[in-house]
Amino acid sequence: MESIISFTPAQLWTALLAMASAIVLLYNVAEKIGKTIAAVKRPNVEQDAQIKALQKDVEDIKAKLGADKSRLDTMDDGNRAMQEALLALLDHGIDGNNIQQMQDAKKRLHEHLLNK
Repeated sequence: MESIISFTPAQLWTALLAMASAIVLLYNVAEKIGKTIAAVKRPNVEQDAQIKALQKDVEDIKAKLGADKSRLDTMDDGNRAMQEALLALLDHGIDGNNIQQMQDAKKRLHEHLLNK
């Protein structure tokens, strides 16, 4: 005895619609899961971008601070040379001696101005 399974066109159409509905449903679920994962990761992505921008800013600031320190050190050295020259002039004006101190101060001031 053979058993032949037969489907009516209405049953086939119902099965086809059920499969199509399942495919659409699975697609929608996958899309929602993807959007949820993207929404969860979004703060990390934004945070990473902010951190990179801040790191770049810090590097720029460090470079500028280094240049400023160098410039301030040069100015400080010049001020010391000027103060030494002023002290030598005061010493010479008070007692008329200390010509060597004045020559040394002139040499130091001259070197500073040339190397600046």
